[in-house]
Amino acid sequence: MPISTTATRSRGGARQCVRQPHLDLGCSGFTLLEISLVILIISVVLALTIPRLRDPGRSELLAQCRRLVLTFRLLRSEAVLNGRTYHLNYDLDQQRYWVTIADQSADLAEFARDMGALGRPTQLQNPVGMTDVVLPTLAGKIAQGQIYTVFYPDGSIDATVIHLASSKEAYTLWLNPMNGRLRMDPGYHEVEYGGG
Repeated sequence: MPISTTATRSRGGARQCVRQPHLDLGCSGFTLLEISLVILIISVVLALTIPRLRDPGRSELLAQCRRLVLTFRLLRSEAVLNGRTYHLNYDLDQQRYWVTIADQSADLAEFARDMGALGRPTQLQNPVGMTDVVLPTLAGKIAQGQIYTVFYPDGSIDATVIHLASSKEAYTLWLNPMNGRLRMDPGYHEVEYGGG
């Protein structure tokens, strides 16, 4: 692509070469359509992400839900591996939960060392809280006080439904009896178990 052209000019009978810049405006820059599409894409992305960034309760709610799901998985594994029965205790008045061993004669110092961070209570921070805990086969729906889920050495777990909520959203965590895993579903749902 040429960047300049040569023209001849005569001056008093003598020919002289003069270089003139050549601009090709059709090949450089962005078209108006391309710029408009980029602005549209940026606008859509911002419209979807800004409301979520403004609600710190949502990220805290998701973090606590995932932590509870992980706690269920770890406790089930620990119960099977160690041949012990564990309790996941919930205090709905203080909005906290923690793990204990069911065998009162067990060495609590060894338990705390083995469980690490899982053995320490987890305090839920505002605006996230437990709305209620449902143990359909044992106690029904509990919205205040203390209750616990039992993790047995054979890998079974008491049927449990935990409702966590922030100021704007809620999640239902419920034990799937088919695979023994805690599921996390958006929204507040009543879960029906077949024998309860």
